[in-house]
Amino acid sequence: MGKETIDRILGRRERKKQETCDALEFTALRLFQRKGYDETTIEHITDAVDVSTRTFFRYFDSKEAVLFSGWRSSVDRLSELIASRPPEEAPLVAMYEAAKQFVELGRPDESNLRLRRKLSERSRKIGDYERNVINPAFERAVTEALAQRLGVDPDTDPRPSLYAAVAVATWHAARNIWIASDGEQSMVDLLRQAFEFVTSQNG
Repeated sequence: MGKETIDRILGRRERKKQETCDALEFTALRLFQRKGYDETTIEHITDAVDVSTRTFFRYFDSKEAVLFSGWRSSVDRLSELIASRPPEEAPLVAMYEAAKQFVELGRPDESNLRLRRKLSERSRKIGDYERNVINPAFERAVTEALAQRLGVDPDTDPRPSLYAAVAVATWHAARNIWIASDGEQSMVDLLRQAFEFVTSQNG
């Protein structure tokens, strides 16, 4: 079997995997909206896509992972954006600029963000997953990125974790207002206002 044939077969397999992953995510979101998050089981999702539960767990480790699909790559993207900021920028300025870029890159996911907020109002499990799994991962990533910028060890220097905690809290405050407005307010403007507040001498 030639290399071109092997590459074609492998490419087809990767496309098939991506199609299955997309189908699971799309179907899960549709069922969450229609049936409710807690009322939807993994079996409901796999039956609708006509795959096994074993196949589901090849792509996602839980229902929450489907709802927050892609958050790990978002963590990596934010770290890269922070690292790419000019070294002379103050930590919170670098965080604001990186967060602004992050929002602009993530705009296609805004509808899912609003959906997650609506579903979380009716399911405690969603909020628990975000608080206990996703938020700590984002804060760790920001801490490590800021520590690298400052050239310090975050285990012995408290500044990276302190800056990260402030920046992540500021991000969440802006995002919560944006979601409450159903996306009518500009997330970039809200971020700017929030970061200006925490960095102002009068704040």
